[in-house]
Amino acid sequence: MRLLVAVVPLALAACATAYAQAPEYSQAPEYSQAPEYAQAEAEAEPYYVRHAMQTVVNPAIVAIWDVGNNAMNEDGGLDPELMGDEQWSALATAAGTLAAEGERMAAAKGPIRAASPGNMTTEEFEISMEDVQGFLDDDPQGFRTMGGEFAQLARMLESAAVTRDIDTASDLVAGMDVSCSVCHAQFWYAEAQ
Repeated sequence: MRLLVAVVPLALAACATAYAQAPEYSQAPEYSQAPEYAQAEAEAEPYYVRHAMQTVVNPAIVAIWDVGNNAMNEDGGLDPELMGDEQWSALATAAGTLAAEGERMAAAKGPIRAASPGNMTTEEFEISMEDVQGFLDDDPQGFRTMGGEFAQLARMLESAAVTRDIDTASDLVAGMDVSCSVCHAQFWYAEAQ
């Protein structure tokens, strides 16, 4: 596991190179050029972070973890022997879902809200949505930028799954965790720093 953590930054650099050489259809839009439907939807109402995490991001990342955990080789990468049609399809679908949501984050023109009024309650051990809102208010453009970077990473994973590029997909499955952690550290658990 330590080897995997040490290799992730190098793997992400390698993935960026592989992505630049990927087929044209897999090129993710720059986060400032997210699809028009995402921009129009983002302008219509606030972007509710907690709702998106609970209903879209978490189920999709859990699906990616499910594939990764069940098809992992002894080196921590994906084992081609365990990656059948169902696993590749699940990986591509979940990555596409994450990419679309990241594009929505990046395109958010309206206010970025930690949670909707009916979704503000947290457990005693959880961070309050009011605190999260403060972190978001401190750097809304940073949130959008991270959303765009997340979308690009997810599009790269989607492309790797579609083309069945086992090495790139292995690196990107691990890279998704890093991307999530960086954003959470700034906007969800910033008081812990």
